[in-house]
Amino acid sequence: MKKTLIAISVLLSSVSCFADGGKTTAKADTSKPTIANVQTPIELGKQYATLPTNPSPDKEVIEFFSFNCPSCFRFEIQHQGSQTIGKALPEGVKFRRYHLEDFGPLAKELAQAWAVANVLGIEDKASDALYNAVQKDKTIKTADDIKMVFEKLGISAEEFDKTKDNFLVKAFMAQQADAIKEMKPESIPTVIVNRKFYIVTNQLNRTSDEEFINDYARVTAFVVGLDPNVKIKEKSHSIKK
Repeated sequence: MKKTLIAISVLLSSVSCFADGGKTTAKADTSKPTIANVQTPIELGKQYATLPTNPSPDKEVIEFFSFNCPSCFRFEIQHQGSQTIGKALPEGVKFRRYHLEDFGPLAKELAQAWAVANVLGIEDKASDALYNAVQKDKTIKTADDIKMVFEKLGISAEEFDKTKDNFLVKAFMAQQADAIKEMKPESIPTVIVNRKFYIVTNQLNRTSDEEFINDYARVTAFVVGLDPNVKIKEKSHSIKK
């Protein structure tokens, strides 16, 4: 049991996708990158690992991120990571994206804005707009600045405030907080499958950003098809820091 917990700890400390030049608490991957062919066999303890959590009843993929995270910006906006992963998933698999509530300035407000975007059904447009406003234009300094971003998307400040107090937004926020508490992501962006399997990014193909994203999608699609209730033995010696 002790060896398993140590292996999990090592995994959680080495999973940032892109080197982060900004001052954030997201941990950069300092391990030696794996140069792999896209057809490299997918193995437990290499490209994915198990977490000490209860699996979800339905197949799902959860991405943890923050608009304050430069690595997330590169993953999402510059390399279309989430879109590539989403397109690779089998039909019927739920793909959820949850924003951290304690990462960087206005983290709680941005997490709430993300909930509003989801309830209004404009999450794709809001994601691009908020990422660019925070990371590129650097125009978000206050909560009112967040509303300005939504106004440019056709959502008035009045509608934003009304939606913010909606029970659906509160429910989304509760689900988001529960997922963060349960899976405890220590580095972002990060992807967890069926609340049981963790994608180990430093074992993916890093010959280029495009190959990295494509391999990320390939491994995620493979892992989502696994039965999380089947007991499997992980090769701890294959996990290198």
